[in-house]
Amino acid sequence: MTSLDKAHRALLELGNPADRRTRVELLDRALRTTLMLLEADAAIITTTTRRGERLVLHAGSTMPAALPMAAEGSEIIRRLAENSMPVVLPDLSDDARVAAGDGCPGVEAGPVLFTPVHRRDAAPAYVAAYRRRGRARFTTQDGRTMLLLAAWLGSALENLRLSTGTEKVTVTDDLTEIYNYRYLKAALRREIRRASRFSQELSVVLIEVDRLEAYQESFGELKSSLLLKETASALAQQVRSFDVLARFGDDAFMVILPQTGRDGAVSVSLGVACFPNEASEIKDLVAAAQRALRQAHERGGNCVATLAAARAMTDLGPLLATRRASKRSA
Repeated sequence: MTSLDKAHRALLELGNPADRRTRVELLDRALRTTLMLLEADAAIITTTTRRGERLVLHAGSTMPAALPMAAEGSEIIRRLAENSMPVVLPDLSDDARVAAGDGCPGVEAGPVLFTPVHRRDAAPAYVAAYRRRGRARFTTQDGRTMLLLAAWLGSALENLRLSTGTEKVTVTDDLTEIYNYRYLKAALRREIRRASRFSQELSVVLIEVDRLEAYQESFGELKSSLLLKETASALAQQVRSFDVLARFGDDAFMVILPQTGRDGAVSVSLGVACFPNEASEIKDLVAAAQRALRQAHERGGNCVATLAAARAMTDLGPLLATRRASKRSA
């Protein structure tokens, strides 16, 4: 397995929908994945929240350790606040200001890679990988890999904060207990900017319950509401930790799939549009997903549709089962 294949597999495993982690577990996983993907001697996560936080994991260690925040502050945090791009140093000792506040105890100064972690309305943070002096420098591909890892960590921490914090009520749909349309709009803007900035694909999936109005007339509003809630719950079990599932109208749902092209999205979708292939603006991307959904309706419902090509009709039950099986084998 090549290093690139290893990176892809590790990043896919991070998004396993069966893994619901605490904040401590998320940070631990990020540190261990950094050590593995970059073959680093140590990894550090630094945040600048009100309490501050600095965790280090050395290669061969069983668990991370807490480090004190440098009294003089972080030079890297200041640089990331200005540029928001990774900082790569061939040798940490080349920059005395960085070495003073952002070094790694136990690792002799050598190559280091600092990658920003972005979260909405959150203080700056970074993930850093350290190699001992004399080892190979970090490459451009290492930087790309760490950008993907940092994007996962930022999204996972943000989702965890919203699901457990005081903002949960304002961004959660009362009935289905998934994200509401208000949060969906903000998430779309954020993820479109990120995908555009890093030249990544992004897909949106529009899912609609067929003939819900007729079902409500036959069985009543209570059973109709229960159907929507159960559908949302089933979908929530299939999305990755950095995907966004939200309610979209009375009888529809939308999933935002970062770092995912059309082929990766259609395994759980009914109406799919891909950025930037089908559209480069949010309103056009949503409209494209709606047009694809109409194609699915024209075929009788319960099928996958994209604007690029017609798809065979697929029953939703086996569709979700296939998704779960593919996740377990990944």
